[in-house]
Amino acid sequence: MNAAKKALVDKLKPLLAAKRFTWRASRRLFLRTEPHGFVSLVWASYSSAAGGWRQVLTPVLDVRHDVVEDVVNQLGLVYGADNQKYTATVGRPLNYFPFTAGTDCTQYIRFDSIEADATAAAAQVVAMLEGGGEAFFARYASLLECSKGLNDPIESVSHPLCNNFPLRACYGVATAYMAERERVPDLIRQYLAFSATALPAEHETLSKRLQQLVAILKSTG
Repeated sequence: MNAAKKALVDKLKPLLAAKRFTWRASRRLFLRTEPHGFVSLVWASYSSAAGGWRQVLTPVLDVRHDVVEDVVNQLGLVYGADNQKYTATVGRPLNYFPFTAGTDCTQYIRFDSIEADATAAAAQVVAMLEGGGEAFFARYASLLECSKGLNDPIESVSHPLCNNFPLRACYGVATAYMAERERVPDLIRQYLAFSATALPAEHETLSKRLQQLVAILKSTG
């Protein structure tokens, strides 16, 4: 972790502790345990010379439902038990999908102004949580809302709750099975019909994966 990111984390620790978040250094994220699993805040970041050397950080908000992850992780999409403990059921990258269209959620910390910029970035992160993040966490604490959100729309490669189409199909079907089971056959049909035209190279793999997922779900009741 470079000086810019470390400064931001240090500024955020006391601010987010008041919201019950703890810093998990090994995973480089802020995490808050919840009855359903956890919610978390992490960044995609890189250094850039644009406008003078600076760290560019874009927040990602995740919500995990243990009951869903216990099933989806049996597909073997994420390697290792430790990594599987941190998989998320829905996740929103705010650089691509801000809560308000046209809002830039990216933070910039200049390497020649780390202290001041980290202080400003920390304040913006807290404002983001209070202005939309906490509502996001509260909404998707519901499995029903996860199912509704992940499965709308079906026909989109990119999506604000899981920006990976084949993975979203798995999460969409898993959450629907747990929250609105009657939708599952039609959802599978729609996902496979869309993948056949939008991502034909992945169609067969997705078909087998969804069959495996449904078998796992049925075995769990």
